[in-house]
Amino acid sequence: MRLYFSTDHVRNSTITHSSGQVLYKVATPFRPFFMTGTTTIYKIVASYPPIVAHPKISSSEVQPETDDEPHHDDPDIGVPPVGEDLQGMEDDDCEGVEEIDIGMQDQFAELAQIEFRRLTSSTLRWFGLNELGRGQVKTSEYISYRGLNRNWRYFTGPDDRRYRWHLGISVCKLYLESDPQTPIARYHRYKSGILPGDRPRCGFLEIFLPRPAQMTMMTEPLDSNLDLSDYVDHELEASLQMEVNPELLDTILVTFIYVEKLRREREQAAKKNILQWNY
Repeated sequence: MRLYFSTDHVRNSTITHSSGQVLYKVATPFRPFFMTGTTTIYKIVASYPPIVAHPKISSSEVQPETDDEPHHDDPDIGVPPVGEDLQGMEDDDCEGVEEIDIGMQDQFAELAQIEFRRLTSSTLRWFGLNELGRGQVKTSEYISYRGLNRNWRYFTGPDDRRYRWHLGISVCKLYLESDPQTPIARYHRYKSGILPGDRPRCGFLEIFLPRPAQMTMMTEPLDSNLDLSDYVDHELEASLQMEVNPELLDTILVTFIYVEKLRREREQAAKKNILQWNY
């Protein structure tokens, strides 16, 4: 599967599935370099279309019929209604109808937040949107590094398997610790299409994990007496038939946002060093 970023700045971007469905949004407010930067990752949540209910009419509001027989001297008897008449009939039928809106629009909810720090360990917060729970942890504990150059970052996924990000010169790649030769996810950089023969392309995170055998989608009804089975957003549900477990996908995305920020800082520092040597 592929997750497309709307901009090259992955910490300020909207992320969509290859089907076009928006899945995540990443926002990082501007801060001066000496202040702590905070990145918030939002996740789309399923919505329901509006349910229209007709209020009950009391017996006192019912008007008695005064004449059962039509007036034969009416010249419009037997003439089918025209467009204006039909519009008026529809307006009359819709008058007094109460519309109950239970979330027509897809909404974003806070998934996680990364508070970046320079001198001490950064902080990762989970907001309880998935089975990963709610809480915060230091990145030095959650996604620890090994080696002098810190090019590898290790974490344990919700499936209890160990993963490691490699912070390369140009892109980040994800591996299973049990199979360090085959990447299971990698980032493809944004292309502006300025060079001759080069086409513009959004940056995207490609994930190669196998699709689980079964996936279930749990929904909580708003009312025990209200059957929402006919009002599920099937378009969103179909687009979320992903090849990756939802909790694992959340973890991969959040950790990628973190390691990609570190990798880009190193890339910018290396470019500055090259420019300094040229003088």
